[in-house]
Parts: sequence; C-alpha cells; structure tokens
Amino acid sequence: MNFRRKTRALTGIPVGMYIVLALLVISLFWANSRFTHPEASIPNAAIDSLVVAPETLAEEPEIDSLSKPEIYVPDVAVQPIDTVVTKPSAKEEPLITKEDENVAKQKKEDLKTKKEEDKKSKEPKKTKIGTERKLTAFIPGTMGKAGKLPTNNCKAKGELSMYITVDEAGNVTSAGRNKGISDPCAVTAAVIWLKKYVKAEKKTNETSTGTYIIKF
Repeated sequence: MNFRRKTRALTGIPVGMYIVLALLVISLFWANSRFTHPEASIPNAAIDSLVVAPETLAEEPEIDSLSKPEIYVPDVAVQPIDTVVTKPSAKEEPLITKEDENVAKQKKEDLKTKKEEDKKSKEPKKTKIGTERKLTAFIPGTMGKAGKLPTNNCKAKGELSMYITVDEAGNVTSAGRNKGISDPCAVTAAVIWLKKYVKAEKKTNETSTGTYIIKF
C-alpha cells in the first residue's frame, strides 16, 4: 500500500519570507566586507591625494649639540633709558589781563625814559662862551686885544660876527658867519684864524658855543 505525503506548494507569504532573509544575508555580507577592507571603498584619486611625496617634506636641520646658539644683535645701538631725549610738553600760556598789559606798558615807558636820561647824561654838557666858559686865547687885534690882524688879501672893510663851537679840550671845532660883512675872503680868513688862534678853558664832558667879533 503506497503512502503519499501531502505537501503544500511554496506560495504566498512563505516565499516572500525566504526572499527577505536572502536579501538580509547578502547585505550583512557586503557590510562586513566594507568594514574589514575600508581601502576598497576609497577612490584611487583620493588615495593619491593623501600620499605625500618624500621630496616635499622639509628637511629639518641637524642640530649640533656642541655648537653655541647664535645671538641676534640689532644694527642700531640701544640707548639707555636715561639718555633718551623726550620732547617737552607744550607749556600753557598764562592768561594776560588788561591790568597786566597796562603794567607792562608802563614798565616799557619807564625803561625808555631811563635810557633817554642815560643818553643825555653821557652827552657833553652845552654851555655859553663868555658867561659859563671863558676864552683863554684870541686872534691878534680882535676882541680888544693888542696886536694886528694876521696878514690877508681881503679888501672888504667892516665888522664880522662869527659863531663858534668849542670842544672839551678848548679847541674851536666849527665856525661860520653870523652877521656883518659877507665878503667870502673875510669869512674864509675868519674861519682859519678862529681854529688856529682861539682857545677856551678845558672842561671835561662840556662843549660851548658863542660868538666872536672881528673888525677888518
């Protein structure tokens, strides 16, 4: 007697389960291969970029343990702090009031007056001949003195008044016609005679002026 085992066809949900299990096994195998060999997933171009050529690496200099280290010395000499010249700060100008200006103006005027007085004190004192200062020498035949006029070629006759200036030593320094005859010969002769013959008292820091009468 033959026995037959009844089997059911693999259809519907059981077939789908087998397919899902198969896909799960495949994915696990693929993931395992990725983690165990990671370089397989990196492109060749990326691998080449990570490789550094030996010649590009900077060679570090060999340090000699016996040699002394070089010390940097600057070209410009560094001056000590005490010798450094600092620029002085600008001083604040004091406020000048009107009263200060008046005081300064008064001081300036006083100084000017003092200078003028000192200048006058240094100048020779001016006196008058015949009153404050006497003559000690005369032209012969003039001013009531004995003698005759020096020789001359002047033909004019009359009286000639001359003004004269005498210095500290008593010498006549200048002379000129004041009034009287105006003959050029007589005036020239009078100037020459006055400087040659006339003398006055010697007075320190004193000059004198006056008149001198000559009759031709």
